[in-house]
Amino acid sequence: MSQVMENKQFNSRQVSRLNTAKPMHHQVFQISLSGCPNSCSQPQIKDFGVQGQVIPEVGEGCTQCGKCVESCKEGAINYQSGNIVIDYGVCLKCGQCINICPEGVMQAKERGFNVLAGGKLGRHPRLASRLSPMAGEDHVLEYLKSCVELLLKEGKPGKRLGSIMDRVKFNSKTQF
Repeated sequence: MSQVMENKQFNSRQVSRLNTAKPMHHQVFQISLSGCPNSCSQPQIKDFGVQGQVIPEVGEGCTQCGKCVESCKEGAINYQSGNIVIDYGVCLKCGQCINICPEGVMQAKERGFNVLAGGKLGRHPRLASRLSPMAGEDHVLEYLKSCVELLLKEGKPGKRLGSIMDRVKFNSKTQF
């Protein structure tokens, strides 16, 4: 991510855009990285947020011990007709079930990142918009590049990324 910011000459362009070498806290572009859906780093309220995710699946050799069922705080894993079944509509993709499986049968079907952009707090709070529910690393960097370009090209001093996204109707397919 730092390479993206350097390649975009973000710091010098941001100083020029804001016309100050000492921006106020709310003018600082904020990035949040979270390794799980608990999101303690608050990616939903940052300009650019990334949450690590893993989609679990039950592999061969499940002993029906029930550890995965017990560990799932969302209730996404249950017994059905003598088998362990995952309700992907409820699953938060945290991977706890994979970590707890004593047999190593619960495995990662897919790993990726939930990419969010445009969040902020303050007088007019805005939760970040989801740009991708399961992006690979390369895609995360492409989204970051697009968001940085949008901010630097379209942003006026004092305007946060979320306000700009709303004004230009930015979404996951917008390219700059």
